[in-house]
Amino acid sequence: MDYSGGFDNYEGGYNNEDTSFQNDSSQRQQTRSSLTPVTIKQINESTQPYPDGDFQINKVNLNMVSFIGIFRKIEDRKSALNITLEDGTGAITVRKWVDDSQTSAAEEMAKYESIKGKYVYCTGALKSFSDNKSIQNATIKVIEDHNEITYHYLQAISIHIKAQGITIPKDSKNDLFVNEGASQSGKSMDDMVLEIIRNNSATMSEGVPVQLISQNLNITDNQAQERCIALVETGKIYAAYDDQAYLAV
Repeated sequence: MDYSGGFDNYEGGYNNEDTSFQNDSSQRQQTRSSLTPVTIKQINESTQPYPDGDFQINKVNLNMVSFIGIFRKIEDRKSALNITLEDGTGAITVRKWVDDSQTSAAEEMAKYESIKGKYVYCTGALKSFSDNKSIQNATIKVIEDHNEITYHYLQAISIHIKAQGITIPKDSKNDLFVNEGASQSGKSMDDMVLEIIRNNSATMSEGVPVQLISQNLNITDNQAQERCIALVETGKIYAAYDDQAYLAV
């Protein structure tokens, strides 16, 4: 599952004095390769400061987003399926394109009809057309462990608070917010996920399964998948035989 953007590095043709332009470029590229956990209300209330730029909400840039919602309805739009997800803060349309060479719209409809009313985890690119926001290139997975719902919202709160410049004391014993992967060894969650994939890539030629990563780190499969997507975006790993197994670069 490769969401890499293919942006120019802007280094050629500029001298060392062009640091402000280069820094702005690198920041935008980093933003476009990040996966931000949000609520649907944050998506709907986000704004786009400049055409074709990233959306923003309360100082948080949104490009690739992840959110949790209840699968409410699905509509066949011939070349695509429009799926409505709702999380209590709002509703949004998720667009799934139908590849006629792989499956029919009827088959896709039947597959998604079976998960109506269930909580699902969704990731995708935030887009807008005629002032209507939607999620493109989406992945939708049914949530099996409802602890993932609580984890997701705590992670979204943590990112929102940090974007406002609010810090939480490190020695706080009642830390309600997710420490994004820091362990006692000082390694981030991304570092620990990458280490597991690197250590097992040689013996698992078809890819290191997400389930193995989640079991080793005592996190949910969706949490492990989120970190893998982030590592794919930074070019450190790549998807193997499917989007549930990864190999180190």
